[in-house]
Amino acid sequence: MVKLLPVSNGNGTIVGADVTNVSVTCINNTYSLGGLVSGLVAGDTVALQNNGGDDLTLSANGAFSFATPVAFGDAYAVTVLTQPSAPSETCTVSNGSGIMPAGDVTTVSVTCTVNTFTVGGALTGLAGGASVELQLNGADSRTLTADGNLAFAPLADGAAYDVSVATPPAGQTCTVSNGSGTLSGANVTNVAVRCVDNYTVTATVASGLGTVSCTPARVAAGDSSTCTALPSAGFQVQSWGGACAFAGRNPQCALTNIQENKVSTVRFAAAGHPAAGHPAAGHAHPGPADQSGAERPAHPPG
Repeated sequence: MVKLLPVSNGNGTIVGADVTNVSVTCINNTYSLGGLVSGLVAGDTVALQNNGGDDLTLSANGAFSFATPVAFGDAYAVTVLTQPSAPSETCTVSNGSGIMPAGDVTTVSVTCTVNTFTVGGALTGLAGGASVELQLNGADSRTLTADGNLAFAPLADGAAYDVSVATPPAGQTCTVSNGSGTLSGANVTNVAVRCVDNYTVTATVASGLGTVSCTPARVAAGDSSTCTALPSAGFQVQSWGGACAFAGRNPQCALTNIQENKVSTVRFAAAGHPAAGHPAAGHAHPGPADQSGAERPAHPPG
């Protein structure tokens, strides 16, 4: 539709000549352009344009319209200038282009959806023939049977993630590094799951009366364990054997950097019965020794 503007030089009195300066100007009517936005996460923003300009930033779902009206018969094209980023979303436009009719356009639809990203990384050290079950956020499970890349189902941007070991492989301990955080506009690719062999640490009483235990009794490669001997009343530690042979008469034996199964024995003797090479009761005796065999400073008997 067109609009008729006021006529210029349209009235007067004819005075002996033709009148040729009457001016009639017509212009197209203008109408508003808009529609509805949906799916936008609270706190996020999306920027739209019409015909490459007339920028419009929206921060809430609902009706919208551009500031500049469009003339009847002119083309319009609504596009997304800037996608939402906190969290990351993708907004698409439908019914966004056409020729302006003789009336407002309110049918442009902008639909936004939150983007999804994967959480993954790599598994190393898994023993041949073994398997490990991993979980994402305590639910999404992945059972892996060989070293290599790993990935879970995608999560919405901004979601928290936590990768854990649900079922470790037999005879191994697996640890997770970089396994928790919050998705922030990109795939997570640096989760590291490392598996190492487990070893047993055991000790038994070879003679005398008392008990002995090792804690922890199962360790990952490179870890430590301490075996503790508890003599019964009237007895004392006489000697250690096996992996703890270096400990002498010390009631404790510290094993470090364990790379194989460790087996130790302990002998108890009646109190006051000296072991070969050790002072009798009432004399100073060596302090605890570490695994290298080095003794700690001597101390007097209690």
